Amino acid sequence: MAAMDYSQVAPWYDSYVKTDIDVPFFVNEAKNRERVLELTSGTGRLSIPLIEAGVSLTCVDNSPDMLAILRQKLAAKGLSANVYEQDMANLTLPEKFDLIIIPFNSFSEIIGLDEQHKALKGIWNCLTETGRFICTLHNPLVRLKSVNGQLFLRGKYSLSNDGGTLFLWSVEEYDRQNSLVKGTQFWELYDSNKVIESKSFVDIQFYLHQQSEFQKLAQSHGFHLIHLYGDYSYAEFQKETSPFMIWVLEKNKY
Repeated sequence: MAAMDYSQVAPWYDSYVKTDIDVPFFVNEAKNRERVLELTSGTGRLSIPLIEAGVSLTCVDNSPDMLAILRQKLAAKGLSANVYEQDMANLTLPEKFDLIIIPFNSFSEIIGLDEQHKALKGIWNCLTETGRFICTLHNPLVRLKSVNGQLFLRGKYSLSNDGGTLFLWSVEEYDRQNSLVKGTQFWELYDSNKVIESKSFVDIQFYLHQQSEFQKLAQSHGFHLIHLYGDYSYAEFQKETSPFMIWVLEKNKY
């Protein structure tokens, strides 16, 4: 099973994923880089601000539905970027990059260890000798606090196009043996008169990397750690309290 079927998610994604908490961080990291690669760019939540900030950006995602929305946004705003439909575990790009980023904890969506190794090998091959790789991950201790097997309302979102409302519910459980969070997201769509129009769901799963595990994985592919931040304000990672693990890596110099 894939991490999520984004063909089901794409129509609603921009309605409920509105966070910009990481945008200033990535704009700052990318501003002096000649060529930047964003893996799992999706509909452009981060891509658009990066391009608007003057970053020369290449976008990669494996969902044609998400990329179709990104391309529509780029055209509507008169912006340009190289956009590729590829799985990040099978990168075949024609150039190398000074900065490669995986935002929004998306490396966690690579479930299998073999695919994780392939992704890191491909990233290493796509990175210039002096480039940096930034990978964002959940902090397991903090993320698991909200994984309790209980159905809860993640949010209520207004749909600006027709005055409707989207309710997003979620339930998650932890498969400790396989380090997987598994669950289901449910959507309820109501019209402007508060009458339900449709209901749907999508199954989800993602891998929770422990700090030592990911560091060994990265080191095995020739990366060494420059910084490990715990949030997007550049705070140092604290295992008990930091919401994220933001890995800033470079190639080993032999």
